[in-house]
Amino acid sequence: MGFHWIDAVIIVVYLGALSGVGVYFARRQSNLEDFFLARRGMAWLPVGLSLMAALNSGVDYLMQPSAVIRYGVILLIGTTSWVFLYPYVSRVTLPFFHRLNIYSAYEYLERRFDVRVRGLAAGIFLLWRVGWMGTALYVPCLAISAVTDQRLLVPMIFVLGSVVTVYTALGGIKAVVWTDVIQFCIMFFGLAATVVIAVGHIPGGVATIWDTARASGRLSMTVVVPGMAEAGFWDKIYLFFKQDVTLTALIVAAMVGRMTLYTSDQVMIQRFQTTRSLRDSRQAFVVNAVADALWMMVLAFVGLALLAYFRHAGTPEGLKPDEIFPYFMSRVFPRGVTGLVIAAIFAASLSSIDSAINSCTSVVVVDFYNRLLLGRKAGREGLTAQEHRAQIRVSRIATVVFGILAMGLAINVRGLGTLFEIANKVIQSFTGPIFGIFLLGMFTRRARSTGALVGGFTGVLVACYVAFLSNLSFLWPSAFGLATTLGIGYGLSRLAPARVGQDAKQLTFRAVVSSRDGT
Repeated sequence: MGFHWIDAVIIVVYLGALSGVGVYFARRQSNLEDFFLARRGMAWLPVGLSLMAALNSGVDYLMQPSAVIRYGVILLIGTTSWVFLYPYVSRVTLPFFHRLNIYSAYEYLERRFDVRVRGLAAGIFLLWRVGWMGTALYVPCLAISAVTDQRLLVPMIFVLGSVVTVYTALGGIKAVVWTDVIQFCIMFFGLAATVVIAVGHIPGGVATIWDTARASGRLSMTVVVPGMAEAGFWDKIYLFFKQDVTLTALIVAAMVGRMTLYTSDQVMIQRFQTTRSLRDSRQAFVVNAVADALWMMVLAFVGLALLAYFRHAGTPEGLKPDEIFPYFMSRVFPRGVTGLVIAAIFAASLSSIDSAINSCTSVVVVDFYNRLLLGRKAGREGLTAQEHRAQIRVSRIATVVFGILAMGLAINVRGLGTLFEIANKVIQSFTGPIFGIFLLGMFTRRARSTGALVGGFTGVLVACYVAFLSNLSFLWPSAFGLATTLGIGYGLSRLAPARVGQDAKQLTFRAVVSSRDGT
């Protein structure tokens, strides 16, 4: 039981294979279209698997089971958002961005508003994804240090951070997509092994798991807010927003978060831009949605299994929520399987980190280096062979910088709370405002640059206040940020005397998708 040299060998071989993929694709990167878009020649299946792997991370492995133990299966209500997302993504955002034919999602905002709004949205994206990278890198290192030696936490952060930085810098988006496919397979294989072992170590198996979950109230889809019955009207509103988890908060957070991903997140938009056709993009989205729903449901079952196990075996004193799953591994997993599951946690995390690093790099090169330093408005402008090589060098340097930033943040993540709280605070602080900016540009012809700029900036401040300074639930920052951005952005646009130019009006959703070339 516990961690054995066989487990170490499995992990080393896995990390070496990832580095090999980066080396393999290194010589195939001759220009920005290769490095960021894979020449728009990827098939739907690898892109769909990559989307799912990028959307999830090792955070889920540790966060979801412990969160289900605490809150119950009500957390799965977020998976229903995929049903409502498909019409929006397949009929709105995918046709919209395919028509625009851009490298960076934020190129659109300059064409619709101005370079200031483009820079603001790109900056919000970088803050969002860099913060997320630090969390995603911290988690697998926490897992391996919990089953071996706590002193390995920082060294493992540097090892994993270096590996993911190397293969992302060398191989570009192709290396990212194909390593994500490998990591997708490892993620689900490790998850299957976890389920089998967990059920096998609980007397009575699935029946006991179900009975324990029902007796403890973890199957309930309702939340009782303490003090709500006797509170006054305004106190009821305050208590509702203060409650950590409610059905309404989960649905709103899931919808705002995922609509943001497929409207304004460079990680997702860039993936869809690598596909050969709009049909491939839609098929990739379906693969992503089905795989993600299955992933979250199985992880929730693991949480219920751990609840039953610790009810039977007893919970060690002082065990933190994020250490429940690693502790379970160290107690019951046989040699070899521990290494496999840790490799699966690594796979889940690295697939998110490499995607974020590559997308952040694309934003820095296209939206800041090319646009602000070199004065190029679009990433597709013609370049000489020498200029292409220079662009690749800049991209690789930026990749290394982001890798170093992720490692630095990962070392300091622990002080922000449990992983469930950290993940939601980081994500929710930035998704609402950036989504609001895109909604203003895509769906209203009245929105103007000053309104979008002030609205987006104020939305970030409000969302960060709700996430880190208020005592409201960590599920609400995105909704408050979105409402602030839309309200101030549209309100200022109505008050501004300047008229929206005809070119800007042609860049709303209806105008773009109805045009022949999207320009």
